[in-house]
Amino acid sequence: MGAERDHGDSSASLIGDAGWLPPTPGRGATLGTFVGVFRPTLLTIIGLVMYLRQGWVVGNAGLLGGLAILGLTFAITGATALSFSAITTNIRIGAGGAFALVSRSLGLEAGGAIGIPLFLAQSLSVAFYMYGFAEGWLYLFPDHERAWVLWGVFAGGFGLSLISEKLALRSQSIVMLGVVVALASIWGGLWTAPELHRPELIGDFADGDFWELFAVYFPAGTGIMVGASLTGKLREPRRSIPRGILGAWAVALAVYLLTFLWYAAVATPAELRGDPLVSIHRAAWSPGVLIGLMSSCFSAMLGSVVAAPNVLAALASHRLVPFADRIARQSRSGTARVAVLVSGAIVAVAILLGDLNRVAGMITMFFLITYATINLVVLVEQRLKLISFRPTLRVPKVVPLFGAAASVFAMVVTNPAFGLIALAVVVGLYLFFSRRNLDTPWETVRSGLVTAIADWVAKASQRISGPQYRAWKPDVLMPVVAGECLSPACMLLRDVVCPRGSVQILGVFAGGAARQPPPGIAELLAGLHRADLLARYAPIEAPGLLPAIRAALSVLAGAFYRPNVLFIDGSGRTEEEIQELLRLARRQDIGFVLLLPPEGGPAPAIQAINLWVRDQSPNWRLGLQLANLDLALLLGHQLQRNSGGRLRLISVIADAENLPAARHYLRRMRDEARLDASTEIVVEEGNFAALQARAPAAEVSILGIPETIDLAALTAIQRGIGSTCLFVHDSSLESALA
Repeated sequence: MGAERDHGDSSASLIGDAGWLPPTPGRGATLGTFVGVFRPTLLTIIGLVMYLRQGWVVGNAGLLGGLAILGLTFAITGATALSFSAITTNIRIGAGGAFALVSRSLGLEAGGAIGIPLFLAQSLSVAFYMYGFAEGWLYLFPDHERAWVLWGVFAGGFGLSLISEKLALRSQSIVMLGVVVALASIWGGLWTAPELHRPELIGDFADGDFWELFAVYFPAGTGIMVGASLTGKLREPRRSIPRGILGAWAVALAVYLLTFLWYAAVATPAELRGDPLVSIHRAAWSPGVLIGLMSSCFSAMLGSVVAAPNVLAALASHRLVPFADRIARQSRSGTARVAVLVSGAIVAVAILLGDLNRVAGMITMFFLITYATINLVVLVEQRLKLISFRPTLRVPKVVPLFGAAASVFAMVVTNPAFGLIALAVVVGLYLFFSRRNLDTPWETVRSGLVTAIADWVAKASQRISGPQYRAWKPDVLMPVVAGECLSPACMLLRDVVCPRGSVQILGVFAGGAARQPPPGIAELLAGLHRADLLARYAPIEAPGLLPAIRAALSVLAGAFYRPNVLFIDGSGRTEEEIQELLRLARRQDIGFVLLLPPEGGPAPAIQAINLWVRDQSPNWRLGLQLANLDLALLLGHQLQRNSGGRLRLISVIADAENLPAARHYLRRMRDEARLDASTEIVVEEGNFAALQARAPAAEVSILGIPETIDLAALTAIQRGIGSTCLFVHDSSLESALA
């Protein structure tokens, strides 16, 4: 959070109004970070593979080979966890985890193509953990039939989930104690083992090559999708998912690393390959490991039993699967029971396959496809550099690039045939959903992709309906009358539009006048071009400024780069001209910015930006579309980002009793708009006129402009503040909270 400065009472903000209130968590969103994300994720990762397959991997690959498999597994899942966490902090994610993320970025077609394989992978994971539970049970009761054990735990797990998924998650509290006991028993074996062996660094890969071992081992890291799939049940998914997933990933990596070293020390490679229960036989207390094995597998199974139906229910809520109404329906406790039954049917088929390694191979492919897509979404968002992509958790571009490339590479080398089949399934699902002409009820990154490309995709852009809040960028139209000097303060246009905006400068000439660009235009254009911005100058012959702007806006209304901000240098303009220009901007539904610079020489470098927010007492509610506030916030963000200056949100409140509401409003606005963490909040009691002279110094001040222009009053405000002032009026096309 940025520094906050509270100076008594708040004042009348010049900008802002109440609007639509951002969505709040629903009645079923009751889970916090620990119960909803960290614990189910950790207990799913630390499961069957650690007890029954990790020793086998060390016995075949050796210590270094095993650590390489561990490193690759957790590098892929770690990159995906970072990418998922980053984009979760940038959107209001809904139910369905990875399905919701992909859908909101790439549309329901891509979300459905990924969501169905994800649901299948998590359902198959249930069978994977049931096998592990059965192995522990049969060690205790060797006379029992494996099939009866499998079907018994199947009935118990799905029965518990049908009653209440919250009850299923809460049962993991007891299970976690069992895991702690098991780990203590395993590591205690270093002191009770009959002999400690010198680790074999590189094994002979007797039971399979590196990639075959990787395919069997990779499900060890796939538990990160369990916590991610419960997004619809979290109170604060934007906070809980990054903390829970990354925390569980780090703890699990440390546990697996220590356990790899333990396996290499307590048994020979032959013993590790031949005895799947070596963790029990070499532990300090064997019953403790059995408790951990069975409870961990049962808990991981419960996590997947809860996660998979949630993904299916999210798919059904958008009618992407048959019998959507029945599957999406939830009980009073929030459990989608039909979705649980569908998941149970898939698990039953997997049990009939009867081969743990075969199930692991299928899980590997489905999860790798999901991971590759999640990383691809983040990579696309980063490359587009849209203003709307402002995650509070930022990751380097190499992270999603590695995650996507490594996931695809692992698919190819692990099982090329099944990998191609899995990819064909995803592509086929995407084409199928595309033909259904699904109506995605939110804006996706595709609109930004179309806007960022050249005009040869203009036709594709026209197919995107509705306001493009996420794709918004400042496309400025600035008129300059021949014979008038351009204010030096206009050079701040570069910081307003970088890196993706554009500037169209309109030179207004009377009939018969020389058509040379007005003074200062060449310098301004050169600065914009040096910043690699789209900047153009066009002369227009007209009897005056107003007819020229009226004609230009009419012509440019149908252009691909239609201006969305009318930028007026107020030097020398009359009150009547400014009033009519504001009316023109409102009729054309574009933003309006009036620049009133201070008298003197060149504008100083921007060290601070003050954004004045008017008093909204008593109605301090934050909305997605804020009357006369969105454009101001976006301009403030642009100036802060491109100049490196400090942004302040300043408000003056008339009544002291409204101070707490004003402070809360500004803090929430800063967080929801994802403004820079250094953004200050200044709240004072009094009146606006009194605060002007003693407000914190800034080179640029942003204020709202009333619908009825009083140029003398605006000029007095500028002189009182003593800095360059931007008086702003919104259109309906921008949203600072998108």
